[in-house]
Amino acid sequence: MMVIASANRRRNIVLKIYGIMAFTMFLWGINLALLKLLVLDIPPIVMQGTRIFVAGISLFLILLIMKKKIIYKEMPWKLVLLATLLGVIGHHSLLAAGLQQTTAIKSSLILGLAPLITAIIAVATRSTSLTKLRFFGFVIGFIGISVAVVEDASAISGFGLGDGLVLGSIIVQAFSFFVIRQITLTIPPLVLTAYLLTIGSFIMLLYSLVVMPESFAAFTTLQPIMWGIFLFSSILATAVGHSLYNSMIKKIGTAETAIFTNLSTIFALIGAVVILGEPLHASQIFGCLLIIVGVLIGTGGIEEWIRARKLKNQPQEQYEGS
Repeated sequence: MMVIASANRRRNIVLKIYGIMAFTMFLWGINLALLKLLVLDIPPIVMQGTRIFVAGISLFLILLIMKKKIIYKEMPWKLVLLATLLGVIGHHSLLAAGLQQTTAIKSSLILGLAPLITAIIAVATRSTSLTKLRFFGFVIGFIGISVAVVEDASAISGFGLGDGLVLGSIIVQAFSFFVIRQITLTIPPLVLTAYLLTIGSFIMLLYSLVVMPESFAAFTTLQPIMWGIFLFSSILATAVGHSLYNSMIKKIGTAETAIFTNLSTIFALIGAVVILGEPLHASQIFGCLLIIVGVLIGTGGIEEWIRARKLKNQPQEQYEGS
């Protein structure tokens, strides 16, 4: 009986994790569609820096309202700056530069490698251990993304500088996740996220002010609906989304969290159809199904279900044998 109760508690925890990560990926996926609207009115680098800065300041305000501690004497500043350099400045700068020199299809496909690359780094550095079945889930997830975003194989031929920059952006971000996990052993994820976003975006804004100061004038002509989209992207998608994601890195691990990012592709497709009016194809639906299967396998959900079934049948088997 105690074994069954323990299994039920574990199942509830797993469902909670799935719920939090699904909501986070919903925010990130919809955000991709909204960003396509924002870059029509605001230069990408300026928009990214300002958006992330608003997110960081919002988190500090939330922490102050909640009367949470925000200054830690034991703050590992070297690791914080390293995570900022990799996960905020490096990732967003390389991604912005790469997107200007490659196609949307190729960039989406390369970004889909992020969970797989994170898993490989995690196993190589012995940060986590993955069974063959769970690693296979990461592979299925990438195949699902490939099916969902690629309609014409000729559209992904060749590998240029832009592709290399996008690939570099996800590699530096993957390494930042491992640094973040190390920091969250002593610093709350919400506090860490506030520092990462604020410091990283402040440096990006300084760069923009020096290189393209005239670009900030775009905010003076922004329509009210675009301001609403900007604030949704800043506060919910970035501030709340990254806080939830970083908290899950601490709770379940780097590779285990990364596999969920495949779900953002599904919500991005939904956002593209609903918000941008783009068509939805049968191959995309099939790709989304593969992504879901990959997430269930990669997170250990299938293994957990098999284990729960065995525990459920165990008392009955013992009774029949007596």
